[in-house]
Amino acid sequence: MASTPDPPAREGNLGGSDLGSDYAVGAPIREGWGGVIRDGRYLRTGHRVTIEDIRADLGSRPGVVERLAQIGRDAAPLRDPNVLAVYDLVDDGTGRYRLVAEWSEAPTLAQRLRRGGVSAEQGVAIVDDVLAGLAALHGAGVFHGHVGPDTVVVEAGGRARLAELAVCAAAAPSGAGPATDVRDAASLGLHLLRTAGGRLDALRRVLDGAVTAGSGDAAGLREEVAAAAVAALGAGWRDRVATPAARRGGRRRPRVLIVALLALAAVGAGVAAGLLFIGNHPGGTTSPGPLVIGTDASLNVNPAKGGCNTTFVFVARGSLSGVGTLVYRWEQSDGAVSLDTSLPIGPAEGAFQLTQAWRLQGSQTVNGSMTLHIVKPIDRKIAQTFRYVCP
Repeated sequence: MASTPDPPAREGNLGGSDLGSDYAVGAPIREGWGGVIRDGRYLRTGHRVTIEDIRADLGSRPGVVERLAQIGRDAAPLRDPNVLAVYDLVDDGTGRYRLVAEWSEAPTLAQRLRRGGVSAEQGVAIVDDVLAGLAALHGAGVFHGHVGPDTVVVEAGGRARLAELAVCAAAAPSGAGPATDVRDAASLGLHLLRTAGGRLDALRRVLDGAVTAGSGDAAGLREEVAAAAVAALGAGWRDRVATPAARRGGRRRPRVLIVALLALAAVGAGVAAGLLFIGNHPGGTTSPGPLVIGTDASLNVNPAKGGCNTTFVFVARGSLSGVGTLVYRWEQSDGAVSLDTSLPIGPAEGAFQLTQAWRLQGSQTVNGSMTLHIVKPIDRKIAQTFRYVCP
């Protein structure tokens, strides 16, 4: 299997990653929720990253740094098109902590709103992207902690991405979790669509219900939002959001997770112990040969048995090596089949994780199954059963 390329933590280095020898810190890009976010570069590969100076008032709170490190370890394998990945947490030697994350110079949604409003289609697209990112986070067992205009960036092609992963969750109040994430996302949607007119009344009712319901089901809410958007804006509403350059680029990258193997640094005793996490750093060495899917691929469902109005979330995981294109489709026992999705796999990926949701409603009993059909590089089917009972 491919392994994490050239991780910055080195045996015998009690500090794990060293800011001066592993990263070059550049000029500020923007003011983040957790501190100033700077341009940076991972010196071993030359790959650009962002480096966030964690605010002193956050870093000094009891338990925040420890929680930041633990959440960072849990979140570091996550690769999703609607989430900016986190890579590393560095103590610069003076007691100041810096969070290393995926490069993006995109403005925050707050900055964009200060320059003017968004169209109805743009507002719905942002909500859709945020919910997709949250579904990926929650599927990986982590939560965001502060979903709002200041922690969402909007890229040039129109895609919204959740930013400042880990730092928001580490500083979140007790009791925060997936339910607060979904409530915050729904509140954000209501704010964006407050002047959209009567045609989006049904969609606003969906979001308003999510604010009061207290559910952590991001995937289920996303389905409801999508259905209301199609009813109000037409089937091609999403195509009207992308910029011409983004449309020329073809299909949007599928909302899946690409997981790289996580290398954890063994650090010394004292405050530094357990504080550093190392994700799959960008760049690094290539894995030779064509793409190969491991024999350990599996498909799990949560929950395995559900009652009325349940969203079943299917998560497929497996190892891989080499480079190429993973082509797959989802096949439901009711006959529904998704379009083939082509996912480019780069040399730094060590495993894959794909997610799919199926929501059942109304009075019925269903003994169903979902199948992940891998079409290329090898033809393989992985199935998982579930049961839905609603009197």
